Amino acid sequence: MNEHRLTIIQEAAIIQPNIKIWPDKEIEAGAVINSSIIWGSQGKRSLFSRFGVTGLVNVDLTPEFAAKLGAAYGAILPKGSIVCINRDSSHRTSRMIKRAVIAGLPSAGINVHDINQVPIPVARYFIRNTDAVGGVHVRLSPHDQRVVDIRFFDQHGLDINKTTERKVENLYFREDFRRVYLDDLGSIEVLENSNVTNLYLEGLMKVVDKQLVQHRRFRLVIDYANGSATQLLPNIFNRLGCEVIVLNANMEESRFSRTSEELEKDIQRLATITASLDNDMGIRIDPGGERIWVVDDRGRILDGMKMLVVMTSLLLRKHPNGTVAAPVSAPSALQHIAKRYDGNIIQTKVLAHALMSAANREGVVLVGDGTGGFVFPILHPAFDGLLAIVKLLELLATFDMRLSNVVDDLPAYYMSRTMVNCPWESKGKVMRILSEQYRERRSKPIDGIKIDLGKEWVLILPDADRPLFHVVAESVSNEQAQALAEKYARVVSGLQQ
Repeated sequence: MNEHRLTIIQEAAIIQPNIKIWPDKEIEAGAVINSSIIWGSQGKRSLFSRFGVTGLVNVDLTPEFAAKLGAAYGAILPKGSIVCINRDSSHRTSRMIKRAVIAGLPSAGINVHDINQVPIPVARYFIRNTDAVGGVHVRLSPHDQRVVDIRFFDQHGLDINKTTERKVENLYFREDFRRVYLDDLGSIEVLENSNVTNLYLEGLMKVVDKQLVQHRRFRLVIDYANGSATQLLPNIFNRLGCEVIVLNANMEESRFSRTSEELEKDIQRLATITASLDNDMGIRIDPGGERIWVVDDRGRILDGMKMLVVMTSLLLRKHPNGTVAAPVSAPSALQHIAKRYDGNIIQTKVLAHALMSAANREGVVLVGDGTGGFVFPILHPAFDGLLAIVKLLELLATFDMRLSNVVDDLPAYYMSRTMVNCPWESKGKVMRILSEQYRERRSKPIDGIKIDLGKEWVLILPDADRPLFHVVAESVSNEQAQALAEKYARVVSGLQQ
């Protein structure tokens, strides 16, 4: 077979006997293939996933597809309204798909404001603070350079909800697009980059104590991950009087997507450089500007969950009686910290939309997802890596602490997680049996099945997009947490029989 015409079959896919699959196809994880698949046919379960509309470029996501998708999205919005659209930093793939989406929107009577290539939090903030009724962001997947994600935002700059997704899907599949008359065609206007970024910078600087951070004179190592945050962060650090060593500052399309192994190496390199230079911390911001990875002044890599505990500790120290929202998979250390500072922890579903929605609840000062995403509702209810960096610096300056001191002061916790493959058709059965079996020990149902075992707990969570379950456990030691996760992974496997 020609090397450019490979077919990829993902894990746990089932292909029945005597089935023919043509070249250049990708069989989704967990798909059951009962009939031959010819080139160009698609068998997706639905249009939307947790990353928006996503697919292989020029196979699933073609320019024609994107133009129709733009028209379907435009058709659910009032005629004459404004939609903002932007893309990631430099990839020609996202440029092509973005232009195709732009072509579809005016045909439905929607005016397009092209806000270029700003980081995702900046786009969300701009939508929220202007007359736009929605937004679209096109990016190369950070996990796979063959894949493009098209994300849709509402008038508040948040991900659209399930009801809106279904409306777009229904119009797309029925091809029931609103085609307006000549006089009602939407306009396309390219906005000045500085107008978009300055609005955000103005808002950000109002919610940070600039002088406090300046006085501390932080020394940082910053890895820009070749993304769009380079447009704003140097300016922000300059205003805050930080001394910065910069890594990966060029917008380089070949480095935009990173495998988990490559990302691990990048973080390890950041840790080595930070420790050898004796800087205050090392921070990597993801290409879209939404997430951060942090290394403390001793070169210790702080995973996403550890950073959530760090931020919670600092925020509740500053805002006693405040509320922090975190996913149901977060460790019990959050509750211990909340008790220490008379704060509250509210648990949410693990999906981004649920977490961002929690930011609007009264008294919430922080939302964290445990994977490096933070929401500070004081500016806007969206994940924002730029603001997370600035707030971390401000909090450390407030208490005149080094990051390593905060980490050393945290309550101990031990967690383990694993995944269990499960065909789509068995997921419902497994959830029903688990719910019945562990009815007595179940915590308040929030997301998945969480089983309370006194000093330990386990969460069994069906993946929204893949044929598998996540099993997350917390216990009194690493060994016991791992044993607990493995035990319940075997339970889930057994229930599929």
